[in-house]
Amino acid sequence: MSEHIEYIELRFTDLLGNLKAMIVPCEPAETIEQLKEDPVLEKGSSCDGSSVTGLASVESSDLRLYPDVSSLIELPYSIYRTAAVMCYVKPKMASKEDKDFFPLDARGVLQNVYDTILQDLTFKVKTEPEFHLITRDGAPYDFGGYADTYPQNPGADILLEISSAIRELGINPRVIHHEVGKSQQEVEIDFEDARKMADYLVLFKNLARTIARNYDADVTFMPKPFENDAGNGLHCHIQLWKDGTNLFGKDDGDYLSDKGRSFVAGLLKHAPAITAIANPTINSYKRLVPHHEAPVYVSWGFRNRTVLIRVPLFNTAKKAAVEFRSADPMSNPYLLFSALIACGIDGMKNKLQPPEPRSENIFDYDEEELAKLGISTLPTTLGEALDYLEKDKVIIDALGKPIIDSYLRLKRKEWEHYTSHVITQWEWETYC
Repeated sequence: MSEHIEYIELRFTDLLGNLKAMIVPCEPAETIEQLKEDPVLEKGSSCDGSSVTGLASVESSDLRLYPDVSSLIELPYSIYRTAAVMCYVKPKMASKEDKDFFPLDARGVLQNVYDTILQDLTFKVKTEPEFHLITRDGAPYDFGGYADTYPQNPGADILLEISSAIRELGINPRVIHHEVGKSQQEVEIDFEDARKMADYLVLFKNLARTIARNYDADVTFMPKPFENDAGNGLHCHIQLWKDGTNLFGKDDGDYLSDKGRSFVAGLLKHAPAITAIANPTINSYKRLVPHHEAPVYVSWGFRNRTVLIRVPLFNTAKKAAVEFRSADPMSNPYLLFSALIACGIDGMKNKLQPPEPRSENIFDYDEEELAKLGISTLPTTLGEALDYLEKDKVIIDALGKPIIDSYLRLKRKEWEHYTSHVITQWEWETYC
């Protein structure tokens, strides 16, 4: 390894949340603090947006990456000492001080949602990204079960190395463990401002894949990688703070405040449209089926793991939170958090009231009983979810029509290709 940091990855994501980077040389630096003074972090780098999925067209492809120095880190896995920094994307001629982000930059969209919707509020998120360790040929890495440890969980060393790597970068894992499914793992990341959490999730996925390959293994965040087995979710525990006060808490017990209930009502109202962003792949909807621990019914309740929005047990107002349970780790976290903020705040502004919380196992009800209770279901396909998103004015206004239009075009093309052109193994087995 080189003695000094000599390169910086200027990082950003495409519209789907996949990590991209332009690598630029820097003045040799011994530490990250020393590197912060390098002029390259002020200058950034140009970028061809037309070559990045969903970012720009050929006619308006000249873009510029402006580093957010607060996200600067040293990568733990490079042979040459290399730093990395998340960037905002702006039109090429815009200055770093210009507040107008490129409208198709998902990271900029989240910052804009903070500036225009949250304003003096802070949106904190705790996340539970699940993933599967797999062999290089796509088979399960192990056949362990929930909370199994070594040797039943032979991926324990990989999991610990991933956890240690993110800890060194300032990310705080709360719990790491084998999940229910064969070769399925989870790392729970503690509460953080949503802007940082979105960066953390992008970094986490990159590190997990990189470290697994050192063990001749791989990682998949696919929502449903194996038939008839547990799928991968991204449970999001949400808190809303103002001036050191958690707005979801009450001083008289483990109940949500009126603001918290209205926030839940907003999420429920817009849940079908949120699904297009929270569950962005065709495979996502093979996880969103009853009896596999993934919520499919638009409902909420206290401590109830069969509802879409769960209120976990808490004993002080500061620990109050609501858990949005349907999202999966294939979602773009910048768009996901933007949508959750917009829809929850919409509920608060309009003082919406949620239906009665459900304490029973929702999966036990048949369609007639669900209809009597007024409980609807989430979209069952990507195509259906996109229809809801296209009509949701709150999300479109908050995130911006340009990025929603680009997202809809990209995802409708994916849906049309799958439904009209892809021949699956199931079709061969059923119709041949």
